[in-house]
This record gives sequence, structure tokens and C-alpha cells, in this order.
Amino acid sequence: MTKGDSPISPITDSLLAAARQELGYRAQEGTQSKYGAWYSEGKDPALASAPWCDTFVSYAGQSAGVLKQVGSFAASTDHAEWFKSKSAWTSEPQPGAIAFLKHHGQVGVVEKTADGKVTTIEALNGSVQRVTRSTSDFSGYGVPDLVVHPVYEGSTTASYFWDDGSGRNGDTGAPASGKPMQKGLAASPSWPMGTEGYVMHDGRKAPFFVGDRGPGSPSSNGVMLDLDGKTFAELTGGTWNDGSLTVEGNGGAGHIDIDYVITKWGDGLGKKGAPEPFASGAYNSRSGTDEAPPVTFKQSDVQDVNCMPDEAPIAAQPVAPQKAVPHAVAPQKAVPEKKAVASPAAKPKTIAIPSASHVAADTTTPRPETPVPVLASGLVACALVAVGLRFLIVQARKGRHEKTGA
Repeated sequence: MTKGDSPISPITDSLLAAARQELGYRAQEGTQSKYGAWYSEGKDPALASAPWCDTFVSYAGQSAGVLKQVGSFAASTDHAEWFKSKSAWTSEPQPGAIAFLKHHGQVGVVEKTADGKVTTIEALNGSVQRVTRSTSDFSGYGVPDLVVHPVYEGSTTASYFWDDGSGRNGDTGAPASGKPMQKGLAASPSWPMGTEGYVMHDGRKAPFFVGDRGPGSPSSNGVMLDLDGKTFAELTGGTWNDGSLTVEGNGGAGHIDIDYVITKWGDGLGKKGAPEPFASGAYNSRSGTDEAPPVTFKQSDVQDVNCMPDEAPIAAQPVAPQKAVPHAVAPQKAVPEKKAVASPAAKPKTIAIPSASHVAADTTTPRPETPVPVLASGLVACALVAVGLRFLIVQARKGRHEKTGA
């Protein structure tokens, strides 16, 4: 953070700190940049020398440890669509958002906004720098804080139903969860009750939650999700008929191919992971896995990468790069390194302890000093020994005198 800034969110603060660390980096257009080299690993090697405004943003996300929220892209058009598919797109600028210009495919990280202006940190004309532009120059903003990382995702075939307990058109009764039939309520043959997510079909997207069981027999043939009729109508471009409980005007489609994303597993009975047929009995299980399949991002072709070229005009002059300040650490004065100071050598202490056989002290090699309590104990012991010896001597002499006297 810059001086005077307050924390925004862990994701935003980390991303801005990582972007600021890159201020001043330069690489001539058409040559390999460190961001392109990083992004091109395992992909088209030509991407290493492609325009790198978006790979810089992705690199900052990787350095900050928030790549799953920022996304990994080289083409800004793909990047913008990714944020939109995650419901993380806005027209309002905010610090930490990924800003997309209306033209040239240019992209950067929003650092601050004020008085109708947006200041970004971005790779422009061969260097990472701050640039300030009018808000009217941007098409929109991706918000990493709003990106929900899926816990599971995949594809299947979906049908539709509407079980409101009325008995109409094959109605099998109220939903098993006890929740009333409503838009967004879906039936699964195996997922835990209460599971949440969204489905996508033909460019359309709709949220759902598992509130019932089904399909039954169709699930053995690959139809693994029953969507409510109103959601099914929206996805297919049809119209929901509340009287007949059917979808009309969608070409008669009763089954559609969908992509699904699970954002939260429910805590009810059921099995996490890939859907299983109703006949398997998985709906009555509590076993399963929380692990999501690997998340992959689109790998852009070189011709898709189109950052602002050198000769393209910009609305505002770049702000001179500033020295980066480490994230969340207040600048401190350097502490001089302490040098070791040689202290005078202590003379070895020789302590005389009475004993039967005296050993001369070694005056060549210093010995560890004996702790005071130990010395005291030793002296007391020696005193007692001396008293004892004296007593014995006295007694011996007395005995000798007594014998001679007798």
C-alpha cells in the first residue's frame, strides 16, 4: 500500500502490492518479457515475445497468490469474458479491479480513482508504469474479490420439471427438501441437498440450488440434472407456460447439454463429486469428495494478443514510476550491522579447595568458572570433612594417651 492508504481486502491489497513491485520493469516491444516467458511455459513459445500487458496482470496475480481470482490470460478479450462468466464484472472502477480499455486491448490494475479519473498500473510502451485516464476510456472492470472459485465443475444433460404438489403434468409432489417449488430449485439424483451453483447453456447462465431428488430413470441414461421449468425456459430462449407446466417456443427441447459449476456443497444427504444415477442410492450417502478438478484457463493464440501498440495515442500522460513499497510493511530505517567487539580475555580463576591430594591448577588453559552455589556447597562439605578428621585425630590421640597412662 502507498502511504496513507487503508486496507481494502486481502486480495486487493496483495494484488496492488505485487503490481507496484513491478513498476519500472522494461522490455522492448517484440522481445521476450519475463511475463511472457512465465506465461508461455507449456504453451506456444511465441507468446514469450507477444505484447505483454495482460500477461503482466496475470503475473501480478500469481506473485500475489491470487491467480485463481485474477485469472491467467494473454488476450484481454478472453480475460474480460472470463470475469463476466464469473459474475465479477462491473462498470464502476475500484482499487484492485482489472481495468479494460475500450480500444487497443489494453488492460491494467486499478490503483485509485478520483474526480472521474482512473489511475492504473499497467504494461505500456515497453515498461510497467502508472497511467491516469478518464473513466470514459474504459469498457469495464473485472473484480477479483467477486470471483467465486468453484469446488467442482463439469458437463451433463439436463431436463426440467415443476413439482408444486398440484398433481399437474406428472407432478410427483412437493420438493423433498421441504422448500416450496420456485425458480432456481433443481433436482439432483446424487448431490447433497442444499448444494449451490450455476449452469450455462448457449451463452446463458443461471443459478440453482438442489432442493429435490431426480431425475429418476432418465439419470441412468445420462440425464443428471432436473432444472425448474422457468430456468429451463430462460436457458433455451423459450416461454414458461404456468398452466400446462411446460416450456414453449424452444424448438420442443426437453433435454439440453449444460456446463455446471458447484460453488458450495450442501450439508444434507447426498454424494459430492460427479453426479451419479438415482438407482445408485448415492442420494442417501454422506461419503464423497470436496476436491475440485483442475481449473484450466483458455490458452490464447499469439494473434489474439493485442495490447496497445507504441504509436497508439493515449488520453493522459503516464505518471512517472514510483519506487515500490513492500506490502503491509511500514518503511524502516536501516539498522547498521553490529560488529563483533573483542572483549579483554578473562584471567582464569584458581580456587583452592582442600582435598586429600591437591592437583595444581592448569594455568595454560582457562577452565569454566564454577557457579557460586556449587562452590558454597563444596566449601561446606570440605569444612565438614575437616571437622570430622580433626575429631578422629583428637580421639586417636586421646586413646593413645589413655593407653600409655594405663
